[in-house]
Amino acid sequence: MKFGICLPIRRDASLDFNLKLGTAAEKMGFDSVWASDHVVIPEKVSGSFTRLFYDPVVTLAAIASCTKSIMVGTSVIILPYRNPVVLAKSLSTLDNFSDGRLVFGVAAGWLEPEFDALGVPFEKRSDLTDEYLGIITELWKSQNPEYSGQFFTFKEIKFEPKPVQKPRPRIWIGGNSGKVLKRAVRYGDCWHPTWLHPGQVSERIEQIRSIARDEGRDLSDFTFSVRNRIDLRKGALASAGGNGMFVFSGSADNIRKQVEQYMNAGVSYIVFDPEANSDDENMEVAEMISMKIIEYYR
Repeated sequence: MKFGICLPIRRDASLDFNLKLGTAAEKMGFDSVWASDHVVIPEKVSGSFTRLFYDPVVTLAAIASCTKSIMVGTSVIILPYRNPVVLAKSLSTLDNFSDGRLVFGVAAGWLEPEFDALGVPFEKRSDLTDEYLGIITELWKSQNPEYSGQFFTFKEIKFEPKPVQKPRPRIWIGGNSGKVLKRAVRYGDCWHPTWLHPGQVSERIEQIRSIARDEGRDLSDFTFSVRNRIDLRKGALASAGGNGMFVFSGSADNIRKQVEQYMNAGVSYIVFDPEANSDDENMEVAEMISMKIIEYYR
């Protein structure tokens, strides 16, 4: 089992703290650190999470400059928001800058007012995501990239630098709809949902395996991950099932039991998203995960 930690998204943490947490996570034994993505925050969801979303690529580049081995990942970039050729360049530069430590997590997005603010058609987000994944993969892998699609067409161009990782950085697909599961099989190396409890994850893993059989996809190098909140504050309870959000909570022993439920479901990578009211509390959660969870499974 591998473990990652998310940078804060539900409180306004400074850039200094993001860097501090990213560098500390490497020393604590985390396998990865993850940056989330919003470009603007519509008023209708103000208060649901921080107003202060740093650009994920720039933030991870800063963390990479302060670390040597920890993977730096996006969980997740909302792919339709960005020009895919420009994004491919930024991410490839980051992979070079970090000496091959990028994990590219993507999703189609859900926040319609943010799409509106960016001038991106919300109803086309799924098609945009699939095409952009094809474009980025082509740019990363081909010495003479060409593409002809619904939204972009190009040929007779060069694209450098190529990523350090060959044939390309690993692509993690976020979300849990039927379209997402097919996208994970067709374009991804990992399925990376959030909020789902172990039973839901197990059901969808079986769906992914069925899709892969139908499409002739070998899943031997495919990863099943989950990103869920962890809340050690008094009174926090894990969702027992249904459609509620699953939260890692309780004693360290209880959290290990919850981790093992995911392991039994087929998950081999957990990304913890700490609930915390302050920098100190956030760091304490990370230290607990390091000492009581990560060291237990090493």
